[in-house]
Amino acid sequence: MPDETTTGPHYSERLWPGAAVWLLGISLVVALGVAYGRALSPVAGWVVFGAGAGTLAFVILRMAARVEVGGTGVRAGPAVLPWSAVGRVVALDAGRARQARGAGGDPSAYLLLRPGVGPGAVVIEVRDPEDPHRTWLVATRHPDALARAIEAAHGRLAP
Repeated sequence: MPDETTTGPHYSERLWPGAAVWLLGISLVVALGVAYGRALSPVAGWVVFGAGAGTLAFVILRMAARVEVGGTGVRAGPAVLPWSAVGRVVALDAGRARQARGAGGDPSAYLLLRPGVGPGAVVIEVRDPEDPHRTWLVATRHPDALARAIEAAHGRLAP
């Protein structure tokens, strides 16, 4: 959520997977534990369950990308867009975000999309002629708040 401190991020959001991803993963781990427990022994079932739960936690943590607006620019997952390259910002509602992700979207866009994050997104224009992406399409649970944070920080921090 938005944070008005000047030293840290002006906006920070972690894109955790939705409930369907969690339920599917937990169901798979429990099923594997039960199957190995019945086939081999209860100890083997618990070992498989423990290893599966650890692997599931690791995978979900890796899937949970971070979106930040800070002093250096906009960070979406591993990528950073410096303030000198940030152009117009548009918050998209569910219908417009669906269109931007589909056939009506920019084929050269950098995409940060996660399942279950929500229907909203933000499009950021890239003003760097050397960058292969003309826009960024970033999924977010709070498209209006993210767009406002980018615009406010860009006005203060752009060179």
